[in-house]
Amino acid sequence: MEERQLDVNQLKQERQADLKAVYSGKVPKRVPIHLSFAFEASVSYAIDQGIVEKGKNLRNIYWEPETWYDIFDRVNNDFYSDIPLGPGAIRLPILYQILEAKSIIMGATGVMQHPEVHSLEPEEYDAFIEDPFFYMSETLMPRLYPALDTTPGRRAMVLAQAVKANADQFAVIGQMMGKIAAKYGYPAAPSGRSTAPFDYLADFLRSFTGISKDMRRYPDKVVQACDALVPLMLREGVPNPDSLPPDYRVMIPLHMGSFINEKQFEKFYWPSFKKLMDGLVAPGAGVDLFVEDNWMRHMDYLKTFNGSVKMQFEYGDPKLVKEKLSGTRHVITGFFPISLLQFGSAQEVKDKAKELIDILAPGGGYIFGFDKGLFSLEGNTIKNLHVLTDFVRDYGVYR
Repeated sequence: MEERQLDVNQLKQERQADLKAVYSGKVPKRVPIHLSFAFEASVSYAIDQGIVEKGKNLRNIYWEPETWYDIFDRVNNDFYSDIPLGPGAIRLPILYQILEAKSIIMGATGVMQHPEVHSLEPEEYDAFIEDPFFYMSETLMPRLYPALDTTPGRRAMVLAQAVKANADQFAVIGQMMGKIAAKYGYPAAPSGRSTAPFDYLADFLRSFTGISKDMRRYPDKVVQACDALVPLMLREGVPNPDSLPPDYRVMIPLHMGSFINEKQFEKFYWPSFKKLMDGLVAPGAGVDLFVEDNWMRHMDYLKTFNGSVKMQFEYGDPKLVKEKLSGTRHVITGFFPISLLQFGSAQEVKDKAKELIDILAPGGGYIFGFDKGLFSLEGNTIKNLHVLTDFVRDYGVYR
């Protein structure tokens, strides 16, 4: 037991040193590996391995936090990653069901989905811009969450119940991941979450269809609304800027940037997003961006961020990204297609990993990762994951 603990402590120190080097613009001893599993993939694997009682499925497991440790303990035991395999950016249904949410609902298979909804009407822009927190609390939230559309007293009670239930389940996740980190030698990884202001406006307030019309009909209102959202998005990502834990990072999934043209991006998306990024980095937070779809035409903007920002790219040109981010302390990850794990051969998996390492690893600033979170372990995925991590651990050594 003592020998194993020494091995775990040594592994933790090595991982910490490599990640610190990556985020500080230095060359690590080897390329760190981040296998990003969605909650769905981990549950599916645990069911297949007999860790979860037969007959259970994702819909059940969401409501059984007592099973979560065994699920993620098995996943972290069976697959190698230098960053813990946890639930990821999970949306727990208990919050949304108590609030009777329209914006986040559970699908037939248990996957949490975000349907096309809107809560803000075009004629309400001015009232929203004047006091976004008040207008969201009093008008927009009850539209998105009908359980809040009631008397002030009842609303406060329902909201308190939902927040507590959600916090209790996230506390279970926090305790679980702390135990897993200690057991498997992972560095501590405190994290938060935020949203780019334009994405929030589009996804939750005006909808994709609504914002597409608003950019033509009410361009100034859209810009002002995005600016008004910046303080709220800052507070979401860094609730206590004066007491950040060490190595705290904020995850932001980027959505609408690939759906708008360059002029629209420059006018509507970028200004408030840059303010948010500057505000998160200022107190010392790191930021992890999931760059959804293809943002190659926006690379000249992304390279201007302050600090060390990790960017997980879904699609695009790795050579262009490496060229654009050269000379910065930003960190590149992503690009490895999860579809190749399911349908590719072992040799194809190794060839693709080699291609990406050859392009992105020189000079540091690279964490090996997928183009998106892994939702399924079907087909060749499990076998290829082991092939992949064995190859990257061997080939990704800086010599």
